[in-house]
Amino acid sequence: IFIITNQAGIAKGKFKLKDLLELHRKLLIYFNKRNIIINDIQFCPYHPEAKIRTYKKKTAYRKPGNLMIKKILRNWNIDIKKSFMIGDRKSDKIAAKKSNLYFEYVKNNFYSQVRSIEKKIANNC
Repeated sequence: IFIITNQAGIAKGKFKLKDLLELHRKLLIYFNKRNIIINDIQFCPYHPEAKIRTYKKKTAYRKPGNLMIKKILRNWNIDIKKSFMIGDRKSDKIAAKKSNLYFEYVKNNFYSQVRSIEKKIANNC
């Protein structure tokens, strides 16, 4: 399981990088206690209209760019044909398409959705 997320709140001064990293640390502990392993988290703090100069730039790391996904694929042994992405924005769908990932918008019952996607993918392999 990988998390890929735009975090423009850093660029816009709504929260600090250290706050996001602390959230990630707490998320990993929370899921780990429930035997859910998050293998990696990639985030993009940049935004072209940032208030904080350090983070003001246009980059393909920010979805709908797919460089965060490419980084995950480079760093982990992943079978792209058995992989998928769930998101809540059009930018997620575009990034998934650029990466040849099956995509669905998130639904209310996340667990059932994941199980359903796994079956679809298994039948197509």
